[in-house]
Amino acid sequence: MFGNKWIYLLSAILWIATASGQDVVFKVEVSADTLYLGNFLGIKYTLENTQGDFQAPEFEGFRIADGPNVSSQFSMINGHVSQSSSYEYILKPSEPGVYLIPGAVLVQGDQELFSPEKIISVVDNPLGIQQDYRIYKEGDSGLNFPKKKPMTAQDSLRLKLRKIKSKKI
Repeated sequence: MFGNKWIYLLSAILWIATASGQDVVFKVEVSADTLYLGNFLGIKYTLENTQGDFQAPEFEGFRIADGPNVSSQFSMINGHVSQSSSYEYILKPSEPGVYLIPGAVLVQGDQELFSPEKIISVVDNPLGIQQDYRIYKEGDSGLNFPKKKPMTAQDSLRLKLRKIKSKKI
């Protein structure tokens, strides 16, 4: 009986050592960096090979339409342990402008990890164009949604120039 406890303890120590040897990743992905007003923004925070208390940032200038939608994965293949968790939100902007979405925080005891910040441009939508918020760069969402290109910086500039031309001075 005493021997089994040592085996379990040794197994737990080896598992922790293997898991802690993995690179910790805390990333954020957005469905688009430029968005037409009236559309939704998808934002997804992913944690790899770490755990803790996830704290979402204040989404100033946006209201949360859905979320957090939480998912997690754990795998152990040939002694290689990996785990990940993701927190996904669907946001709706309140007015045009440029917004800074601060990094989310992962609290681990007395340590804190921060995700990168994101800058989102929200532009007027005089034509009522609807964008698909369910896309992430490189298809990293793990979901099988149709692939559409997000609005580029050139598209955003063209839209702004069109708006300026349409105003009467």
